[in-house]
Amino acid sequence: MKSTEKCVSNGKPDNGYLNWRWQQAGCNLSELDPAEFLRAVRGKLLAFVGDSTARNQAESLVCFLSTVSRPETTHRYEEPVGHEFWRWVFPAPHNVTISTYWSPFLVRAEGRSVDYAMTQETLFLDALTEPWTADVDAMDVMVISAGHWFNHPAVYYDDGQIAGVFSRPDVNETDIGGGYVGVYRKVIRRVLEYVNEKSSGDKLVVVSTIAPAHFDARYAWNHRDACSRPNPYDEGEVPEDANTAEMRKAVLEEGAAAKRQRRGLRFDVLDVTRLASMRPDGHPGAYIVKDRYCAGKPMPETVNNDCLHWCAPGPVDTFNDILVQMVAASG
Repeated sequence: MKSTEKCVSNGKPDNGYLNWRWQQAGCNLSELDPAEFLRAVRGKLLAFVGDSTARNQAESLVCFLSTVSRPETTHRYEEPVGHEFWRWVFPAPHNVTISTYWSPFLVRAEGRSVDYAMTQETLFLDALTEPWTADVDAMDVMVISAGHWFNHPAVYYDDGQIAGVFSRPDVNETDIGGGYVGVYRKVIRRVLEYVNEKSSGDKLVVVSTIAPAHFDARYAWNHRDACSRPNPYDEGEVPEDANTAEMRKAVLEEGAAAKRQRRGLRFDVLDVTRLASMRPDGHPGAYIVKDRYCAGKPMPETVNNDCLHWCAPGPVDTFNDILVQMVAASG
């Protein structure tokens, strides 16, 4: 697990986030049982594809499963800007593999996503990325989680031609139709079409809706109070964001369309937007380094803040509680 997500050991003083759990009205959502889950996915490859929110969920799952079986990290590859491919193998009798594939746009990109010194992106909408595309047929459970990078200024290419731009007044090209949300929808559709085309065996494909960040708009992102709320939002208190709602809608609709595929290939949507939107308390905030601000150490007004990823344990565990139900339903 990334050290930034270890909120308890990093000294986060408010620990209510450990106790709040999502329960949908009329539905008793059971907590993940590590031993039972390992039995259910024995011999299978579980792949988490997308941005760092995909990795966040995968690491939470690995931590839970590690309470009953210690995995071996068989491959870890890192370059600047978090280009990561991690693989954990839970040995016999489980023989379960969990992998993460860093691909924040799911398609090929050049720019900030590969070099933080850059401020903009160039996306090639018809070029899906390796290594996930090379491994897709071997995946038994595939979880796709991406979206937070799509609002970056970008130039888009499709079929060798510039298809438009987003937030690039420096480029003499027309804004792309539908904005970055339209691009996001197109990418999700193409990814699901590719998975359908390249999958020869049974597979569960789960697309996650976006889990919104909670940077407080009253402050700069690096202000000590930009990510310090200790409690969840109450019903009706969640700020509305039109783009987040449209991105969620895109996943719901494209996921529903993909369900009309062959027998043995199941598509489903992990709809976490609402439950995640109510949990501003569940982020690391300023507590991304062990003991930096604990035990009464003063916190300066300007700090590095993480109000995007989730403490583990924390709200992200609910994502996996729901995933377990999907795996069980898929047989």
